[in-house]
Amino acid sequence: MIRIKEGDLLRLASMLGDMGYRVIAPTEANGVTKFSDFSAGTGIDLDYIRAINTPRDFLLPDGERLYTYRSTATVTSYGLKIRFPTVEGPCPVTINAEYSTPSGRIAFFAIHPCHANAIRYLDRVMLSDPADPYYKARRERSLIVVLECEEGDDFCFCVPAGSWKLDDGYCDILVRRSGDEFLLQPKSKAGEEAASKLNARAEADLLEEKAPKMRSSFSISTSEEMIDRCESEGLDSCTLCAACTVTCPTCYCSDIEDRFHLVDPSNVERLRKRMSCQRRCYSMIAGGNLFIKTKEDRYRWRLKHKFPFSSKAFGISGCVGCGNCIAFCPAGIDMRRTVGRGFKT
Repeated sequence: MIRIKEGDLLRLASMLGDMGYRVIAPTEANGVTKFSDFSAGTGIDLDYIRAINTPRDFLLPDGERLYTYRSTATVTSYGLKIRFPTVEGPCPVTINAEYSTPSGRIAFFAIHPCHANAIRYLDRVMLSDPADPYYKARRERSLIVVLECEEGDDFCFCVPAGSWKLDDGYCDILVRRSGDEFLLQPKSKAGEEAASKLNARAEADLLEEKAPKMRSSFSISTSEEMIDRCESEGLDSCTLCAACTVTCPTCYCSDIEDRFHLVDPSNVERLRKRMSCQRRCYSMIAGGNLFIKTKEDRYRWRLKHKFPFSSKAFGISGCVGCGNCIAFCPAGIDMRRTVGRGFKT
């Protein structure tokens, strides 16, 4: 364990940048905390409780280009013409070999334990066979500095969710506030290398697990049958804005978009765009038919995916108790009323 001042902790962020990492840190602007790129002179918010975005936005960036290919699209006097497969034969499309995985290293600095557990969940999803090559490339070159929380706000429930604890491999340096100082515990070789650059005297003690204080105490109990029977009160105020999934650190649903260049329409980019199960188009098929038709159905689908579906498919819950879906919902919809046993507002 290393005991340092706040200035030394901020200096560590600069050192990580000097080591070649792209440092992502919590910054505050206009009363809102957001994870963004850190550079020399950038202020870091070490007192934040929640941020409006998450590490997922950097591991699975919205609008990421997967590859390019050449199509048969041409510009005619009638507009864009694309040849599709017909009785004359298949469409002669050639996939361009311009495929490359991301390069560079990412250091997530001062993220909370719930964020680290969200990365653990994304690993289960994105690295399952076959692994997503873009996500895998970023994760293999990432470093995680976790800043523990002392107390949650009105929306946090990481203790009932069990996401305040850290598994091996999901924290390279653990940081805990201790009065006017900070305690650092390197937990990997990469973390030891980074912490050694502070030239601080190491102490023999190790940091023991310490749960943050919660403002509400309850247990989480979920099953498909229970979610199907849940009350739909208040859901009529849902605006379908998808803020719950946009700010969720574990939502990974995406759609594929082919973007044709206006100058050369035969040159096509295939992009991965973020999609939300709370939008009507999520379950829409040809003809405009919907499988998930109502707000109640979409709400229940989200909870089923977070809890029973994820537990069955990946062995862990898809909810880390960060509370973002509650805090940033303009309609004030609170999922704890559905999944929380003994929860009281």
